[in-house]
Amino acid sequence: MLKTYSVSCHCGRLHAKFRRQQHLPLTLWDCNCSDCAMRRNVHFMVRMTDFWFVDGAESADATTEKDSNDNTASMSSKEKFEHESILYQWGTKTAVRRFCRICGILPFYIPRSNPDGYAITFPCVDWGEDG
Repeated sequence: MLKTYSVSCHCGRLHAKFRRQQHLPLTLWDCNCSDCAMRRNVHFMVRMTDFWFVDGAESADATTEKDSNDNTASMSSKEKFEHESILYQWGTKTAVRRFCRICGILPFYIPRSNPDGYAITFPCVDWGEDG
């Protein structure tokens, strides 16, 4: 049975959902690339077709005010995600890592080792009643 879960950064500005087969075991990867090793990133993979962006929640704890000239109302969810995040790439620039501009967390990314899917940072998932 396919089940939908949410994944987000600490402040909630970067937010997405993904589907996975609930009954299948979850394989976690402890990535050893130089970036992930320093952050102790543990993730699992989902296909791009089972992943989608949603508008991030406005956090009451946000430390910065929205710019009054900032017009994000007409942006798609993916455009808002790109606006609320900072891209960090190095080496082959195959991996796409976008960290939250506010809290610095990387809840999901496109890894170099699997560019046709999303790596979901395990502790960033809201497992709901399955957790």
